[in-house]
Amino acid sequence: MPNAHRALSRLSLTGLLVSLVLLAATWMPAKAQAGAPQAFDARYHLSVDGWPDATIRHHLYREGDHWLSDMRARVAIAEGQETARFADDGDRLRSLSYSSGYTLFGMGKRYSLARDELTRLPDRQTALVALAQQVQEGACQSDCRFSYLDHKGETETLVWRRLAAVPIEVDDKTVPAPTIELTEPGKEDRRMIMSFHPRLPGLLLGLSYDKRGERISELSLMALDTEGATDAN
Repeated sequence: MPNAHRALSRLSLTGLLVSLVLLAATWMPAKAQAGAPQAFDARYHLSVDGWPDATIRHHLYREGDHWLSDMRARVAIAEGQETARFADDGDRLRSLSYSSGYTLFGMGKRYSLARDELTRLPDRQTALVALAQQVQEGACQSDCRFSYLDHKGETETLVWRRLAAVPIEVDDKTVPAPTIELTEPGKEDRRMIMSFHPRLPGLLLGLSYDKRGERISELSLMALDTEGATDAN
């Protein structure tokens, strides 16, 4: 079932993130005022038209001298996971490795990208953090392009524009979530709206994906831990 593969392997984001993940952005250095990576352990609620609702765990933490981003989801008949390691060089994020996989009815596939395959563009987990940094930075407002490598190492490019910040409640506090609209060149009938945390790059506060005016999928933050998110537990 290719639709199931896309829904689980692209979340994140990602590609984030399900057949949702229309992540995009040029592999440009993030300026100093963009937020540095910070550890978090989040749970998202994902609804995809025609599929059971799923809970997604998104864990970002420091591992030695680099960062690890891990995203995984499971429903009754399928599960998917992707992991990336990247270094924060101060002026940019540098992809080190990427792996992903899914199973459906007990059968599945695995993919991986090595460091030498990630020198030109980042993987989509790293791209999610880099995109959030660029949105936080606020230098680009419209017709902003963001490119990354999908799980097969193929280039994906999309265009985003800034929308008004959306007030979203996080841990009993309302935060102004920087929000963008993403579209794919040549497929303007599809759009994704993504809201980020204003201080935690890569943390999604909300996401929706529409196709020809119909809501296909929606993601929201269920739980967030920043205190106990510093290791692989």
